[in-house]
Amino acid sequence: MPTFVAERVPRRLTPLVVLNALVTLLAITFTVWTIYYAYSLMWMRLRFSNVFLGLGLALYYLDVVRTRYEEAESAEQATPDPAAMNASGPTSVSNRGLFARIREGYDRIDPYIALASAVLALAATAYVELNFQRLHQDVHLAGHTQMDLVVGVVLIALAIDATRRAFGNIIAAVTVASIAYAHTAFAMYLPGVLQHIGYDWTRITREGAIELTGVYHDTLMGIGSTWVAIFIMFAGIAKAYGLMDFVLEVGRELGKTLKTGVVQIAVIASMVMGSITGSAAANTATTGSFTIPMMQDQGIRDDFSAAIESVASAGGQMLPPVMGVAAFLMADFIGVSYLEIVQAGIIPAVLFYLSVGIGIHFAVLKFGWTSPNVGSFDWRLLLNGIHFAVPLGVLLVTLIWLRYTPLTAGLYTIITIFVVGSLKLVVVDALEASRADSGPTSVKSGVAWAFKECYRVFEQIALALRRGGLEMAPLVGVLAAMGVIIEMLTFTGLAPRVSTSILGIGGGMLFVVLFLAMIASILFGLGMPTPAAYVLVVVLVVPGVTEMGVPEIASHMFVFYFAMLSAITPPVAISVAIGARIAGTSFVKACLQALRIGAPGFVIPFAFVVNDSLIYWSQETLLAFPVVLAGTVALIVATIGFDGARNLSYPVRGFYVVAAFVAMFGSLVSVVLQVVAAAAIVAALGYAKTVIGYDDSHTEASPTSD
Repeated sequence: MPTFVAERVPRRLTPLVVLNALVTLLAITFTVWTIYYAYSLMWMRLRFSNVFLGLGLALYYLDVVRTRYEEAESAEQATPDPAAMNASGPTSVSNRGLFARIREGYDRIDPYIALASAVLALAATAYVELNFQRLHQDVHLAGHTQMDLVVGVVLIALAIDATRRAFGNIIAAVTVASIAYAHTAFAMYLPGVLQHIGYDWTRITREGAIELTGVYHDTLMGIGSTWVAIFIMFAGIAKAYGLMDFVLEVGRELGKTLKTGVVQIAVIASMVMGSITGSAAANTATTGSFTIPMMQDQGIRDDFSAAIESVASAGGQMLPPVMGVAAFLMADFIGVSYLEIVQAGIIPAVLFYLSVGIGIHFAVLKFGWTSPNVGSFDWRLLLNGIHFAVPLGVLLVTLIWLRYTPLTAGLYTIITIFVVGSLKLVVVDALEASRADSGPTSVKSGVAWAFKECYRVFEQIALALRRGGLEMAPLVGVLAAMGVIIEMLTFTGLAPRVSTSILGIGGGMLFVVLFLAMIASILFGLGMPTPAAYVLVVVLVVPGVTEMGVPEIASHMFVFYFAMLSAITPPVAISVAIGARIAGTSFVKACLQALRIGAPGFVIPFAFVVNDSLIYWSQETLLAFPVVLAGTVALIVATIGFDGARNLSYPVRGFYVVAAFVAMFGSLVSVVLQVVAAAAIVAALGYAKTVIGYDDSHTEASPTSD
């Protein structure tokens, strides 16, 4: 049995072996189905999305069952000998609380619930597929059957449950609340702007699913099953071929050559992976499990280690070309080309990451957390991953030069990584065989060697296809659930009423409207994946901002930025919570440091609204970018309290804060003010660097909290 099926399991036919095989088969089918659609485009996107939804949900639920069986098997192997347990005294069941016993009972039946949910997902989407023509066209005259409505309820329930399992209770609760809000039982009793006439379960079920809306939302599921899926699957395939391991290996090696050690490498790795995954929490959990211990080994304080990883993981959502999959959603919402969104996102991302990188650099110097073993970088290490440059080059050429759609560009990129990954595998094996003088010496041995290599290549491709499907599967439920939320908010008329209220409270003052939009974006984003938070604020907040004359892309970027920053904003701060758990430190302390490091991020969106040439490139960008960059650097210097050479007093920090705001917003009065402020910031930092200089013998002691 291939290792990707039977990895770490016995060869006898056990439930775990069967589940591994089923998950592998379904994951490969899921990925191949998406790749084939990208190649052929022979189905209507809505019809493709239905099959995609069924396969994705079924795969996710089967993987949940497989994981539970693996955990149970591991627990069995780790269980002490019963005799030893009896010797130490029996544990009284009555000592456990009622909730614990209910939870225990639910855990026992949960795998069966998940398995039934997988079957239901396939059955419900098969029903829609078999009745697609009627549901898509004829139903408006003939009406829905009772079975249609039952299938609709099943699809909505599966979307909510899959979201709860994959992303926690918050977004699932928001979905349930949106359905309750739409129902007539609650609608008439709501206050003010929230009140509406209300709808019955039949209308909610039709709007939520069976009219091929809601869970089949054209933008969320339509773009999610194509543009988003192809890139998420590419990320999974690249991981299977060792991209993540290569990045971390290069990071460790490069960390030996930098005075600040592995810190900047942790930032870069988290930034790149965050752009692809679209979930700050997932990124913190995956890359943080490697980077946080690396930073702690260097001597960086626990709360700072957690904060650095959390901010870098959250900010990755802003990084083009993927932008945490929100770039594709944004292009579809606004109705502009994908490249326009990528271009608009470049300078805000650069501003954020340069400010974060400089802030972390100064923090390391301030507390003396510098790396003791500064050496030379072994450039030969890059040869291990040079083949990854080929698919990335194909991606850039097809997207930027040839201007293919993201779906087509992703298709060619996946094909390329399969080709170069397979070639590398064969070439490396051939070189090792020749060095060991164990290469084929006869026709027979040559055929055997070729057969073995073919088997290894196909096994690696199957493993990559499996990984690609498993990476995408958890997102399917949340895309469907967000479609339900948007449909409920739209057809009840809440979205325009919220936008009107924001405008009314703002009193026609742009800053007040932007501030209210910031608060709303952060609140709506708490605990949610960034793409889901962005979609919610687009519907509720963006119309109010654009009504104030803010250009459309800038409005979308503004709310998206704050939805992204909700991952490091208390009281939820989901990214920080995960980072703090990995680092073994206080959540509150880690939150405080994350807010210090990410402070410029809360000001940058206001800056690119005022200086819109940062979004819409023009000749003014050549001036606006450096002066706003100087302002963001000054702001991070003030929050860290260090300028690269000395600890700063509060009056000096105040100078940097004032200079920062003038450099970022001085154009409201005169561009000359911006230039003067930026020049003063550069002069002050240059003086600290060249005249005073950094002396590591006078670093500030690292307190338990700072």
